[in-house]
Parts: sequence; C-alpha cells; structure tokens
Amino acid sequence: MGLKNTTMRYGSVAKTLHWLIFILVFVMIVGGFFLGYVPKEYKPVIYNLHKLTGVTILFLMLVRLCWKLVNVKPQLPTDTKPWERKAERIVHDVLYLLIIAMPLAGWIGSSAARKAPHIGDWALTLPVPESEAITEAAFNMHGLIAYAIIAFVGIHFLAAMYHYFIKKDDVLQKMLP
Repeated sequence: MGLKNTTMRYGSVAKTLHWLIFILVFVMIVGGFFLGYVPKEYKPVIYNLHKLTGVTILFLMLVRLCWKLVNVKPQLPTDTKPWERKAERIVHDVLYLLIIAMPLAGWIGSSAARKAPHIGDWALTLPVPESEAITEAAFNMHGLIAYAIIAFVGIHFLAAMYHYFIKKDDVLQKMLP
C-alpha cells in the first residue's frame, strides 16, 4: 500500500491520520468528562496534558485537511444514491469542522483564563484578552462541540456499518488498516 490515496483505497498517510485522530479524540472526549474528578494534586498536570493533546489534535487535523486537499478521494460504489453522496460529504465536512473547532475553543478558553497549555516554561498562548466572559463562552462551546462530535461520529460509524452489513460493499475496507 502506498502513501497516497488512489481511486480505489486510502493510502497509509490518510489511514494513519484517520485512526490516530479517532483514538486521540475518543480518549479526549471520554477523559474530558472525568476531568472534574481528577484529584487536586494531579489537576495541573492532567489538565495541561489534555490541552497539549488538544493542540496536537488540531495540528493533526490541519495536516489531514491539507493531505485531503492534495490527494484523490477513493470513489464510492457506483450504486451510491445522490442523497447518500451528499450525506457522506456533509458528515465528513462537519466532522472536520468540529474536530478543528473543539481544540480551538479549548485553547481560546485556556488562553483567556491565562492557563494556556505549556511545555515547561514555554506557554502556547493565543492572542486573546484575559476575560472571564471569553473563557466561559469558549468552554461552553468546547462542551457543546463534544456532544456534536459524539453525534456525528455515531452517524459516521452507523454509515460504515450500513455499507459493511447491508450494502455489503467495500467502503469500510478502504479505510481499515
């Protein structure tokens, strides 16, 4: 299997980015719901790790978006209905948007609270003013986006199962490692 996509399959770069981002987003969303239960003495380290992982996801999604723009997309089966093609495009585009917006919202909220992610003394601060209103709005958005990601990943998963079990085509196999 090559690095680049073909009209028949996704390449190793697209597959690696897809599954790596999926694993990171899954861990972050599940872990995010439990951040409030982290013992006080571990909070600074765990929260910073959460933030740094979010910035990593953002970077990987931007790489994935660029890779997508310069690669051919494997074709859907010829019997795919127009509404299915449209739904596939919408779900993928919304997932890209959400998975880029989620870490941005968290990063904006953290920067506005003056608790930006950091590596040692090097803070990854965004140029936003210190503001409780911005912090609250950004973290509210961050939480809402988490639920939207859960919903759209669910739709994406159900579509993959539909292709595999009902249509019995190779759509799922094109993205499997």
